[in-house]
Amino acid sequence: MKLINEVTADKLRGGYYTAGPVVDFCIRRVRSLTRDAGGAVTWLEPSAGDGAFLRGLAEARDGGVIPPPKVTAVELNDAEASKCAATLRRHRLGGTVEERCFFDWSERSSAAFDAVVGNPPFVRYQFVEPRQRELFERQAARLGIELRGVSNLWIPFAIVSLSRLRPGGAFALVLPSEFVSTVSAGAFRSYLVRHFASLQVDLFPRDTFAELLQDVVVLSGRRAQRGATARSVTFCEHQPGHETRWKHTVPDHAPSWTRYYLTEDEAAAFQAARDLPGIHALGKVARIEVSIVTGANGFFTVDDMTRREHDLDAWARPFVARTSDCPGIVFRKGDHAAARRAGSRAWLLDFSADRPAPINGAVAYLSRGEAEGLPTRYKCRIREPWYRVPHIKSGALMMTKRAHLYHRLLLNEAGVLTTDTIYRGEMLPKFAGRARDLAAGFQNTLTLLSTELEGRTYGGGVLELIPSEIARLLVPVADMAGDLAALDEESRAAGGQRDGGEVVRSAVDERLCKRVPGFADLLPILEGARARLLARRMRT
Repeated sequence: MKLINEVTADKLRGGYYTAGPVVDFCIRRVRSLTRDAGGAVTWLEPSAGDGAFLRGLAEARDGGVIPPPKVTAVELNDAEASKCAATLRRHRLGGTVEERCFFDWSERSSAAFDAVVGNPPFVRYQFVEPRQRELFERQAARLGIELRGVSNLWIPFAIVSLSRLRPGGAFALVLPSEFVSTVSAGAFRSYLVRHFASLQVDLFPRDTFAELLQDVVVLSGRRAQRGATARSVTFCEHQPGHETRWKHTVPDHAPSWTRYYLTEDEAAAFQAARDLPGIHALGKVARIEVSIVTGANGFFTVDDMTRREHDLDAWARPFVARTSDCPGIVFRKGDHAAARRAGSRAWLLDFSADRPAPINGAVAYLSRGEAEGLPTRYKCRIREPWYRVPHIKSGALMMTKRAHLYHRLLLNEAGVLTTDTIYRGEMLPKFAGRARDLAAGFQNTLTLLSTELEGRTYGGGVLELIPSEIARLLVPVADMAGDLAALDEESRAAGGQRDGGEVVRSAVDERLCKRVPGFADLLPILEGARARLLARRMRT
């Protein structure tokens, strides 16, 4: 996480503006949603920036796309607000520019509008001024929304902006792709379904913006006359030369909208795969949980050199820090030895009550931690003594929290410990003795597709899964234990998690086509769906 002095001024205020073609798309989308009412007249641009949407409105008026608009543009930055005012004058647009914080303006104004367009600022919550937080939390509360766990300013910005629409009024907003998946945007997604009809999510390639290194979506809709608990939502993927459209009925309580990235045919194939014999939700087969929380991984996990230098053998337990040290599907003692030779952190320090009291080198090492202020860290200061890490145990299974190309489930034959970056797991009683079947069959197209649907991404192509999402993954429990050794060798030969050609996935799919009736018929559609979602994630 960056500190405020490490972030540019543009980043702090969300100062990334919208390309002309996207502005035009948003305005035309609002026009299509308000055509029956004669078009929108009063427009709100809650984060006007350099006036991109104001210029777009002027062009749309001059081209006969919309009737003459009356605009309220809100912009905090004085230099940009001046540009917006100049744009209104130059293009003879009716309206005003409010040079202030949007939430301050909203607190003082009761105006309602026919249309809302804009590109809300993408500003992480820790960089938001306390005064702004107080205002938007109060305004959201008036709407009956509790902004718990909000991670970015765009979320309250969008909620409060859309609350200013009249019934029948329309909006089109440019949003980050995390809109569909993150927990913190859940309150906004629920608000949309309850209060807006004709919802549409348009997906555009990353290079829509020159400076923003993530995909964006254009979200649009119309203020409904009455509330609802579910709505039909249209999804449209734009690619050079063509677009693909599909619809889903979305409930207001859906934990994520990522699953709706599947077309109707893909969703039908995914549902059919769910019903195949031997396919289960992972949570019915095994319990995957957060592993050891040390509060200071860099201190409590050490390499061989540190272990020897401080004479920590009595407290050092075998540990794996990262899945790049796990080339196969089975993690063996030889893999741990290889990680040690490579200089990886391969030991976790266990000062539990049943182990020897720290002496000599261990005391000196703990003193170094005290000098670094570790006893005052949250997870450390609630322990007595601060260096006694609780709940130290290994799992028969290991699974990464975050992944790039794909997640892997590994068999922990070496019995190593992991911290909270690699989950630990155990088979449930009903499936006791089938860990080898599960590990051998995990890296298949259906399961990897379900990781794309259940997980969330924050940019950089990284996919994150938390235990509740992992429990929903679809996994085969077929007669695969006999294939584990061969698949393990293929994984090692292909580089483990660096298997860019997905040799292991293809090998597992081939075997499942023979072991799971009906899997072969669905595989082509599932492969296409997974490839499309993976490609989209990799562009973020």
